[in-house]
Amino acid sequence: MKKGIYYTPRPSREPVTREGDPGGKWSAKFPDMMGYKSQGGGKVPEDLEWASNPKQAQEELTPESLAARHSQRVIPRLPETAPTPALPADAKPAPK
Repeated sequence: MKKGIYYTPRPSREPVTREGDPGGKWSAKFPDMMGYKSQGGGKVPEDLEWASNPKQAQEELTPESLAARHSQRVIPRLPETAPTPALPADAKPAPK
């Protein structure tokens, strides 16, 4: 059987699927749709200052600083349980 005999794709599927325009035009049917026009275009203010610089922090890490940080970690320990009491001398072994 030849491909495409019974199905021919439409050049524009929006009228059939009732989707909004893929170019990003807003539609009342799909108010949350994201298209090309709703992406990007933002500006960062010139006076914006980062609270930290991750790249600088990463570059400052050395094997010595990592070892010091590792040794300063507090690892929670499980509480020690009381040792199990020894069996009395006249105790019988458990049956097998």
